[in-house]
Amino acid sequence: MHNAVIGFPLTHSLSPILHNEMYKRLGIDAELVRDECGGISQITKHILNVPYELSAITMPYKEICINLVEKFDEVAGRTRSVNTIINRNGKLFGYNTDVYGIEYALRNIELKNKNVLVIGAGGVARSVVYVLQQQQGNVLMVNRTKEKAEGLVKSFGGRSVTWEEIKPEDIDVIINTTPIGIYPSVDQSSVPESFLQSHHIVFDIVYNPIETKLLKDAGLVGAQTISGLDMFVAQGLRQIELWKDMKIDIAKYTEEMKKIIIL
Repeated sequence: MHNAVIGFPLTHSLSPILHNEMYKRLGIDAELVRDECGGISQITKHILNVPYELSAITMPYKEICINLVEKFDEVAGRTRSVNTIINRNGKLFGYNTDVYGIEYALRNIELKNKNVLVIGAGGVARSVVYVLQQQQGNVLMVNRTKEKAEGLVKSFGGRSVTWEEIKPEDIDVIINTTPIGIYPSVDQSSVPESFLQSHHIVFDIVYNPIETKLLKDAGLVGAQTISGLDMFVAQGLRQIELWKDMKIDIAKYTEEMKKIIIL
């Protein structure tokens, strides 16, 4: 049985390592492979014709995939973002487990009434802003395309800003939702070094490399940093739970899988 991580590009993806190791531990006879699909028009064909029972959807397809499934869960509907497609006898069901992963990564952070700067306005940003809305954080959004950020603000609340409009001392938490800094472009960061301060909490959803340039820069000024690895592992384990309708000890296996991935 084959499953797939679907996106483009996929050279950075560690989903096969995570899923295939978990399949072995759980006694599941399956393998997850990388599939770049050759474009949006091919995604449904690949899922149904290979077929894949579980498809982990990554950039840049999370937003478009909600239009490819017959049914989707409430969180996917609210965020308009699907990162998990389960093929049940030829019918495709969409889920958003990114929200679960974000909640897990931020489990020890108090977000209520905190000023949170969100960088980016794509599929993952929708999930991040949804979590912040649920936890009553004050959202400020910076995006290369201001119109897209404004669209997200219209859906979830908050404020679209430019770098020139914000002062670092007014920001409590910074969350990068863009692929900037992802392997192999490891010398790039979405945040100017001069903006970072010691009181910041900085969360980068990029997990490869585990310590991105953004997190390195933040660490150098004494800021608290959160790697995207927690989010990545937790959302992946939740995908397996949904696929197999089973309960996994997320906390236990997240720590175990992180050690394997880091190696």
